[in-house]
Amino acid sequence: MAYTDDTTGVLAAIEAMLWDHAAFRTAITVVNLASQRQRAEVPDGDSPSLNQMLFDLLAKGYWSSLLLGARKLLDPHPLVGPRGVYSLRAILNDVKACRPKLTRRVYVEHLRMCRYDLDVLRQENWEALKAAAGRAIWGDPALTLSEYSHRDFDYLSGVREADRSETDLIDPAVLELIETRLKELDRISDHASTHIAHAGNAESRLGKGLEEFDIRDAREVIKALKEIGDLIGLWFANGAVSTLAVYQGNQFEGLDMAAMSAADMPELDANWELIDQDIASWRLKPEDLLSGNGSVSG
Repeated sequence: MAYTDDTTGVLAAIEAMLWDHAAFRTAITVVNLASQRQRAEVPDGDSPSLNQMLFDLLAKGYWSSLLLGARKLLDPHPLVGPRGVYSLRAILNDVKACRPKLTRRVYVEHLRMCRYDLDVLRQENWEALKAAAGRAIWGDPALTLSEYSHRDFDYLSGVREADRSETDLIDPAVLELIETRLKELDRISDHASTHIAHAGNAESRLGKGLEEFDIRDAREVIKALKEIGDLIGLWFANGAVSTLAVYQGNQFEGLDMAAMSAADMPELDANWELIDQDIASWRLKPEDLLSGNGSVSG
């Protein structure tokens, strides 16, 4: 559930980040192409090719979404309870807590939902082949899935195939390797906490800035979250890997059309003036505190 929940699950969160990353990189390409075209058409022109106000709004939204998304996936709160969260670290911490009971048999049968005994599965497969008498038949996927589950647990436990036992346990060192990868991203979480999620003061923000953080850094952060998420999903959530969604339509529709024309500029200017006047009217007088005038509910 923590991995596959459609609303706040890890898989949904990572796939949303992948989509936003692709969309923002597309926006950057739009700006670059428009700038190149303008320079070709007006070599000596110095006006911006695209409206900076709207692009800045888009950029701020993207960076806030990216940093908060990373922060949520790194959240250390537990999976269950009134403050429970669905995050990579919550899943990892839950595995650590369950480790004494998470034997090879429990892992294969309950976590990966496979049949445990490979010898029985292989014998059944052999009997099916003999009964086919040379005819082509489909192999039983249960054998392959069980083999994959045992091999994954071989790595998790550090036990060789020849030494397998149904009471094998996960090696804590493997879980710490994952935690180390997550800790490398904690600077992102710290920055998001003090600069976006909370209005941190100068003292709380100290040492938690992200200097010269750009789209290349964003790619590395999302790449790391996807790779760790896919591994955790495969090992502990029996889940699918995250992918860039296939849009049902044309994601570039309308980009080849001008959003505004010169004739629209006076209306935009008038609309801006109305917004300015509206904001200027937002004043709370002392007597309004008693009367309730100007309240959100009023």
